Amino acid sequence: MSLDDDINRFFSVALFADFPEEQLRLLAFGSKRIFLRKGEFLYHEGAMSDGGYIVVSGQVDLLVMREGREIILASQLENSVIGEMAMITANKRVADALARTDCELLHVPRDVFKRMLGEYPELALLMHGRIFAQVQQLLSRMGQVEQRLHTIPPLTTGTREQG
Repeated sequence: MSLDDDINRFFSVALFADFPEEQLRLLAFGSKRIFLRKGEFLYHEGAMSDGGYIVVSGQVDLLVMREGREIILASQLENSVIGEMAMITANKRVADALARTDCELLHVPRDVFKRMLGEYPELALLMHGRIFAQVQQLLSRMGQVEQRLHTIPPLTTGTREQG
């Protein structure tokens, strides 16, 4: 893929839709292409973040394991962003990211993203609002999952009483 293809990829992502081409060129130039096979993890819950990811192709599920159950918080498909907040600040990942299919992604390192925002501060305010809304949605979904888990009865081992 060429630099122009990567710039067009960023244009296709809602988070970056209003960015001028010059800023997207900086992001595309500083990004790194990553390939995952089906079943590989991009990262694990609790890992320190180093940036975000753009899904070029495939499906990555964000999931948590709670009480022995896999709970999918979101499925990220082509042109979606994984780890928006990690592009701005270091934090621990709140979920595992698992490739459900063979995937191609663009890794946007935090230092590249922050340098771009530093050079174009008018975009920082735009990004703040967008990222805040997306993080709030993810946290809300996690809270809903937690509530649903408390309504599910515990699994039994299948033992029978003898009488």
